[in-house]
Amino acid sequence: MLIIFILIIIKSLLVFLLKREDILILCHSNPEIIADHITSLNEHIMGLNEHITSLNERIESLESELNDAKEEIRNLKALLNQNSQNSNKPPSTDSFVKKKTQSDEKKSDRLPGGQKGHPGSTLKFFDSPHEIISHCLCNCKYCGHSLLQTEAKDYEKRQEVDIPALNFIVTEHRSEIKKCPYCGHINKADFPENITKPVQYGQRAQSVAVYLRDFQLIPYGRISKAFKDLFGLTISPATIKRAENKCFHNLAEVTNYFKKQLVKEDVIHCDETGMRVGEDNHWCHVISTDKWTYYFHNKSRGSEAMNEEILPEYRGIVVHDFWSSYFKYPMCKHAMCNAHLRRELKGVHKNFNQDWAQEMSEFLAESKKYIDEVRKLGSETKEEEVEALKERYKRIIMKGIKENPPPLLSGIKKGKRGRPRQSKAKNLLDRFIKFEKEILRFATDLKVPFDNNQAERDLRMVRVQQKISGTFRTPEGADAFCRIRGYISTIIKNVMSVIDSLYAALKGDPPIPE
Repeated sequence: MLIIFILIIIKSLLVFLLKREDILILCHSNPEIIADHITSLNEHIMGLNEHITSLNERIESLESELNDAKEEIRNLKALLNQNSQNSNKPPSTDSFVKKKTQSDEKKSDRLPGGQKGHPGSTLKFFDSPHEIISHCLCNCKYCGHSLLQTEAKDYEKRQEVDIPALNFIVTEHRSEIKKCPYCGHINKADFPENITKPVQYGQRAQSVAVYLRDFQLIPYGRISKAFKDLFGLTISPATIKRAENKCFHNLAEVTNYFKKQLVKEDVIHCDETGMRVGEDNHWCHVISTDKWTYYFHNKSRGSEAMNEEILPEYRGIVVHDFWSSYFKYPMCKHAMCNAHLRRELKGVHKNFNQDWAQEMSEFLAESKKYIDEVRKLGSETKEEEVEALKERYKRIIMKGIKENPPPLLSGIKKGKRGRPRQSKAKNLLDRFIKFEKEILRFATDLKVPFDNNQAERDLRMVRVQQKISGTFRTPEGADAFCRIRGYISTIIKNVMSVIDSLYAALKGDPPIPE
């Protein structure tokens, strides 16, 4: 199109061009004609210049739109390529199409299966079996001679571990009724406080129901079916719910104790996940350590929910992802989940061909390996080695800046308000620049872990519950689940019996880990 236009311009100019002899004759005979001719030619050239300028502006506009379209296509391709392995998307969003996954870690030289020295988990012999059955040898297998009167030289032992037929026991409580011979008043003995109905389930049966509901995450209807199949008993969902509510109320003081203990911890882990309550989207938050777990749910994902809990009074180190609400608590220190970052770096390297992202991912992996070795030896990190890590971190950042230069002023559309949109790679790079101290805190403070796996593990069962049972019908039901599940999680972390602890909780005396 541009070439055709240039040809038209040349043809137009030829009309106005005169030979030298003709110009000289005109200059001597009539100078006014030459002046008019030149003036007309200048006006025509000015018009052509304006048209060329207009075309140049149009070309620049089209090039800008083309660049925007290319960037959008690249972002859309990157979005399609995102999964739980290269972004912060949860595994539940992955496609069912099986894809090859490439691990960031180098392949180990170890053979598959249990390694040498691994204790294993096979059944071991019991010292005191409940029953011993002797299998007699009557005749010699070689000559047929009777061995009935021959004393056994030795025994070969084999044990079978089985479960007895499940059954239930019925305890009948009888309250004596007596008439006073002196005044004639009819008296009746008191029943135990927990015996309130003519026929009811005992606390052991209730604790099993709560265990199946809040630990094994089995829906109410299936618990009823399990009781029928296992014990021959018919327990209604309403009965299970009443037992759950009783456990919820009896654990109120225990939950408050957990919160106080978490406030005292040097390092805590925080995370949140979606929770469906009725027809609304709520959020289940977790604050935990390797010893304590505290769940709470709220309609808000951000500081509106967090302000009512532990973070406003906490002064230690909080490990979390880059959710902005956590940074609204400046009185505590922050540490980032580097597992999240490595997944995002993997996606940026794959989808945007950013070499700095690959180098940063390798740097984080190598730094983790070094810090793990230091922890294993029980020593402290050397200051010069930490400084060397920081220097390498900054060199990678500088490489990232070179790969993501700021946009040229000529590339910014005139009249467009706000900052120009940045690529996903540039946004990630900006985070690494702004939060260097928080990202590297695992290397500068050995109390801080490399990732936020503790909170993610604690939230995993909440996601499983949502997949199995779906929504909670009421906020009260969600509250009950959060409190009981937090108690069960804490009991497991402290290697205590879940069934016995729930049984004690239903009696009103829940055990508390020391």
